[in-house]
Amino acid sequence: MGTRVADDRCYLVAHYTSVWSYLWPHISHSLDVGSVNLDWRARFSLFMLWSVRSISQPLKHFGRWVEKAINICASNGGILRTLYTLSMDPQALVDPSENSESYLTFNGHMEPRISLLQAPSSQRLCLSCPDSKAVADVCAMASKVAYENPKFIEFVVNQNWKMHLLGTYNCWNEFQKNNSTQAFIFADRETDAGAIVLAFRGTEAFNAYDWCTDLDFSWYELPQLGRVHLGFLEALGLGDRNRMQSFQRLKQNIYENSRTPLSQTPTSGLPDFVLSDETKLLAYDHISAELVTILRKHRNAKLYITGHSLGGALATLFTAMLFYNREENRVFYNTEDDVARRLVALYTFGQPRVGDKSFASFMDTSLNKPTMRYFRVVYNNDMVARVPFDNSLFGFKHFGNCCYFTYNYTLQILPDEPFRNFFSPVYMVLSRLYALFELVQSFFMSYRCGGEFSETRLSTVARIAGLLVPGIAGHSLVNYINCVRLGPDHLDPACLQNTEWDKSQ
Repeated sequence: MGTRVADDRCYLVAHYTSVWSYLWPHISHSLDVGSVNLDWRARFSLFMLWSVRSISQPLKHFGRWVEKAINICASNGGILRTLYTLSMDPQALVDPSENSESYLTFNGHMEPRISLLQAPSSQRLCLSCPDSKAVADVCAMASKVAYENPKFIEFVVNQNWKMHLLGTYNCWNEFQKNNSTQAFIFADRETDAGAIVLAFRGTEAFNAYDWCTDLDFSWYELPQLGRVHLGFLEALGLGDRNRMQSFQRLKQNIYENSRTPLSQTPTSGLPDFVLSDETKLLAYDHISAELVTILRKHRNAKLYITGHSLGGALATLFTAMLFYNREENRVFYNTEDDVARRLVALYTFGQPRVGDKSFASFMDTSLNKPTMRYFRVVYNNDMVARVPFDNSLFGFKHFGNCCYFTYNYTLQILPDEPFRNFFSPVYMVLSRLYALFELVQSFFMSYRCGGEFSETRLSTVARIAGLLVPGIAGHSLVNYINCVRLGPDHLDPACLQNTEWDKSQ
């Protein structure tokens, strides 16, 4: 039996399953203090967590009804034509299946573009500098398509992009007790691929559990990696806060795998009855194993990982786990099939924070040295990119440079986004002024930039909501695709002079 990892657990967990969590906040922790002092931001976060979770079922059913109504109207020529058909000939009404290639989510109708910026080319990804507009556009569009059903993803990737879908994954979250983590993998071509892309689905508009994960501030500390967002660990199927021993087992599994070449031991610390259930795919273990097989088959392929919102956070943590606990410069579960070393770029759009200062330092060293491989894109006042808070209590930090786009899609490379914690009087005022300007600007985008930048009515509704809730409209994928397509040709001009990248071509 292998050496046991020392029981050095360090964690802070918010419990928000009942109203009492707000009235008498329940924070379990292992810190060297008698109690954790909760400031008003922590109490507000707990209240938001409980509030959102308490309406999860009504919100889910309301969202499903809204999406169904939108898809019926879209399939029948609009609201008026749908009402006319319903009144004159109900049998002729087209009712699309939720699993069909024509059925879109709320996000899909708000941002309907599916074509890539340039004509499809199998050379686009594998020969482009990782910070190029072509690569950024593929990653942004993959992050958008990740919200849709498998049939739609297959249609877009194979038929529209002329690439090759390798798999879609619907993965289990033991804490939430549902399949709440989705991702897909595709290649630029079917044989001898030059590029493999992994995209994680982000925060769904009507999924309360997704919003709870974004707003949560619980963390667990992993040796050498730092404090990591607990909700994201759970979303990747690595542990469960209701069984804190699962995270100790996670550390033990990583320790054992780092010393056993091609070990078959799962990384996840979840109980055996979960691991043995073939109906419950665990995101990290299953997808990383898939990538090993795929990259073994496509020996010349480079790997890109991407996601929007929650998907960006999962993409970041997934990448961190690839690099985590290396021994003699190899990834813990690989030898010749070194997935992490095949990684060319990690792209995130509107990503929440994932870990603390130690995590940020680990990721900077792993991803951005000697070459820059991490591109964190943030649009203007996007509130999701500013949570969980970067303060003394929560301690979450972003890492690397921020590719920050202003309200008029001008790129600024900054150490961090302005107003890094959105609870600020100045931010509250400015964000509403910017939201008003963005709403007015949206009506003229098609005239200024071309027809593809015309916004839908749903996008307009979201921008109006942004007047009431600062930062909501800024999180829309409409903005992020505009950032890429209206921005400069390169997110990091230094990439063009990067000798390491030149040598790899």
